[in-house]
Amino acid sequence: MGLLARLLSEDTAKSVVAVACESLNELVQDVGPAALLPRLKQIVEATVALASNQAPCQTLLGADEEDGDEDGDHDNVLMDNVADLCGGLCKVAGGSIGADAADALFRAFSRFAQPGRPASDRAMALGCFAELCVELPPPLAAERHFATLQPLFSAACRDPSPAVTRNAAFGLGALCKAAPVPARAVVAEALQALYPLVAKADGAPEERRSADRAAADNALAAMCRICVGDPASAPVDQVLGLVLPQLPLCEDAGENATVVEFLVVLAATGHAALATHADAVRRALAQCLQQEKIDEKPACDQAAALLQQLGGAPA
Repeated sequence: MGLLARLLSEDTAKSVVAVACESLNELVQDVGPAALLPRLKQIVEATVALASNQAPCQTLLGADEEDGDEDGDHDNVLMDNVADLCGGLCKVAGGSIGADAADALFRAFSRFAQPGRPASDRAMALGCFAELCVELPPPLAAERHFATLQPLFSAACRDPSPAVTRNAAFGLGALCKAAPVPARAVVAEALQALYPLVAKADGAPEERRSADRAAADNALAAMCRICVGDPASAPVDQVLGLVLPQLPLCEDAGENATVVEFLVVLAATGHAALATHADAVRRALAQCLQQEKIDEKPACDQAAALLQQLGGAPA
């Protein structure tokens, strides 16, 4: 781990640093927090330097100047790997990363989210911010940066790029779920930002259908996350009416587990909307199970149990 960390902060070749980021991310997931924490500060500082375009591989020998398509490709691969490493560090370190380091990561990646950046940069930054909201405790991420992230994610849902809107939708849902108290005031605004992505996918041309459908799947899952964050005050009845006919989600099937979590929360709290939509819930769960569209076994087991609880036949 020490060698890989030094490569991040000392090597002058972007291709080498990109591979080092990828390898370090994989290693961190394998060894866990006990091995990471002694070197966490060093690795976070190197990650921030890379995201800020201040590492040796970006500043020495004119490395920060455009040198044609090959150098642009190196930049894209490098920054994608840096963003992945950022998410991986936060997943393993959690709250141990600290407020100062978390703030530094948000600041470093914020330049990629600016409207004038290429769509690939904006999608990367939004995805990174979303992962930070998921992996870090709310006081370090979702709550602390809510006032900045909420309008950023909502505005990005209107972006012409489906890659941007997909990550924006995921981020908006993750943010509101992790910070339900500040989200309460903007639930209607958030749902209004997400709904056009669902409507847009329904009429998408063939060449955009898959990408727009993936963004719509993330938007539907984001609506569920928003409701999970505060089911007592969210418009659960309306969200169920929109989400259930779309199940199972196919372009991003991993989000079916998010919908199952939403339904399980409603059942556990005895929410009245679940009884109102009981027939549609049974049909949706049965289809998800029969088509094997729920990737995670715990969620699959929860879906089967809920289906039986609602009087449906076992899948």
